[in-house]
Amino acid sequence: MRLRTTTTSTALVAVAALTLALSACGGASSTGGDAETKEFTYWSMYKEDEPRAQVIKDAVAAFTQETGIKVELIFQGREVLNKLQPTLVGGNVAADLVDQSQFKIRDTLAATGNARDLSAVYDAKVTGETKTVGETVPRAYQDLVKDKEGHTYLIPTNVQTWQVFFNKKQLPDVAAHPPKTFDEFIALLDQRKAAGRAPLALDGDILAYVDQWVSTLMIRELGAGNWKTVLEDKTGAGFDKPEVLKAAQNAERIGRGKYFVDGWDASKFPAIQQKWAQNKADLLYMGTWGPSETGEIAGKDFEYGSFPFPKTAAGHDSEQASLYGYGIPKKARNGVAAEKFIQFFLGKKWMDRLATEEKSITVRQDVTSVKDLQGPQKALKDAGAIHVSQDGAEGMSDWETKIAQPLSKKIISGRISAADYVAELKKSTVNWWKANG
Repeated sequence: MRLRTTTTSTALVAVAALTLALSACGGASSTGGDAETKEFTYWSMYKEDEPRAQVIKDAVAAFTQETGIKVELIFQGREVLNKLQPTLVGGNVAADLVDQSQFKIRDTLAATGNARDLSAVYDAKVTGETKTVGETVPRAYQDLVKDKEGHTYLIPTNVQTWQVFFNKKQLPDVAAHPPKTFDEFIALLDQRKAAGRAPLALDGDILAYVDQWVSTLMIRELGAGNWKTVLEDKTGAGFDKPEVLKAAQNAERIGRGKYFVDGWDASKFPAIQQKWAQNKADLLYMGTWGPSETGEIAGKDFEYGSFPFPKTAAGHDSEQASLYGYGIPKKARNGVAAEKFIQFFLGKKWMDRLATEEKSITVRQDVTSVKDLQGPQKALKDAGAIHVSQDGAEGMSDWETKIAQPLSKKIISGRISAADYVAELKKSTVNWWKANG
């Protein structure tokens, strides 16, 4: 679906002062090379019937009205970067601005040398505000979106994280005193199991969800940044660290404990998370999209609560942050205009709308999330560190699907010991690097 916004002459006159103000604030012009232009093309990962799309359409219309810069907006859907990739070679790149996840913009633009350095955008003012973009995006998030040369390839707008969700009406004691250590967590699972309950829910056919348990335990034991080091060491020596075995032993405790609701192993998504929303299981370790995905199933007696994945004996409390935001191709013909839109969209008005209409956690600390996500928002703010999925190990998506996820299914199912898991993971990873390094 294409949407081209236009600007009437009346509107242009009415907003001339603001346009001048924007010019005074200046486009970030991070890398230069393109002139000030009055149009740009924006390809979005969203579909036009999604809540985010309406916010984007309204923001684009307001941006054009206030600046006179026309925007060709196309909702390409989740394959947006696959569609963009063939046009990156040569001088006719199809879009000046794209939105997507950090990983996909990193892999498609930054890792291939096709990303515009957006570092200077942080120094530019948010449109209509006294704060700079850098003052609205926490430093921890800024550090996660730099390439190896220190260039910024993405300006984030919102963030997802993982939490242990539960029904506060069903588990008021957990709401009052959530488990803070892994031992307390296991004790809670044992208590619920003894009471005849299914303590945990998990859609076992989504292997990325299964692997989240194990990768989280690894980062809890090793600390943020160190699991990445283990994975990217092609010799496999990092797997000999005692912390890796300890994390695997904690995963084994989950598997051997048989805590998951019946049928999880052979389930078809979203059957099990729906069971959880129907109070047929107690806890769901899930991304912050969980409440919105289960909201129609959960009844009036369901009040969402959540707590961070408990700390293990190592004491690390890093929270996972999956960032979404804007990237600009290096060869974009209208990059300056696209940067100005980023300055505009980071405005509190639009971030407030994302929080309420899309029900997302924005990067702005002064934007309050909806009630169901205020716990995860606080967890992100209070965490001692932030990490990304698989601790940011790069170029290993093939390893993740072929090696890590199937092995995680085995240990979380209780079908393999911690020692065997580590040995197999080390052997398979070394061989994978020999073939892919």
